[in-house]
Amino acid sequence: MAGFHFSLEKVHSYKLSLEKQLKLQLAESRRRQAEAEANLERYRSLRAGAPAIEGAVAVEELIQKAAYLEALDGRIACQQEEVARASRVVTEGREKVKAAMQERKVLDRLRERQFQDYKYNLAREEQKQVDEAAGSRFYRRTFE
Repeated sequence: MAGFHFSLEKVHSYKLSLEKQLKLQLAESRRRQAEAEANLERYRSLRAGAPAIEGAVAVEELIQKAAYLEALDGRIACQQEEVARASRVVTEGREKVKAAMQERKVLDRLRERQFQDYKYNLAREEQKQVDEAAGSRFYRRTFE
């Protein structure tokens, strides 16, 4: 009897490589999300540390500070959108990895079941050979 061969080995290998690829993509998406969150936090800390407009201030300085704060607020809003986008990409990536893992696990279970069948059939074949050898010895002893 030939050695064990899983009938869907190529499919299993493909699913395994796909799962690894999706995990790498997920890791990259998480890195981008963390980077976007860090940028957002940096803009928020700049906004929180911006000097307040107090007392009598020249009009030019007032306009300059207001423009700076408005620009920071715009960057914060854009960065919040970027963080939300990155979070959606991470969530989608996580779902893809989960689906790929489930598909691979189905193939793993099928492979294990086929291997158990192979071992069972191999044991039956070996037992059949042992029985035949014992029967022929018995036959020789009895009729010689």
